[in-house]
Amino acid sequence: MNIRKLLSLAVFAASLGTLGSVVAADMTALPEAQTQNGITYLSGGIGLDESTAMKAAARDYTLMLTCSVQPTGKYLSNVKVNIADKSGSPVLETVTNGPMLLVQLAPGQYRISAENDGVTMNRTVDIGSEHPTRVNLSWPAGADQ
Repeated sequence: MNIRKLLSLAVFAASLGTLGSVVAADMTALPEAQTQNGITYLSGGIGLDESTAMKAAARDYTLMLTCSVQPTGKYLSNVKVNIADKSGSPVLETVTNGPMLLVQLAPGQYRISAENDGVTMNRTVDIGSEHPTRVNLSWPAGADQ
């Protein structure tokens, strides 16, 4: 093997080690997991480190809910979220601590009701075994006041 290939492999290996450290460091920025009615969830995503960690952690949850304002795309927090199962029984009731909410739900159909500044948005979602089901809720301009 010539010196150029050897050097290229060394640089590549070093970059993989650095990438692994960055991902591990990002995961330390995750907010603490909460549990309600046997449902585990994370709420947050404020700041680059926490939002990056939340996006990476989404693969371990069945629902990723993101809240924003249109047309700006500005993220919202303090959104009141209620999730009910197909029969209408409450599964999770929380107020978000950032624009992202990750929830570990069993497969099935759920109704999401989210309220911000007096405006309520409703969605019905089918949660399967594939991770995650992504739901983006966008309120009209002025909802971030």
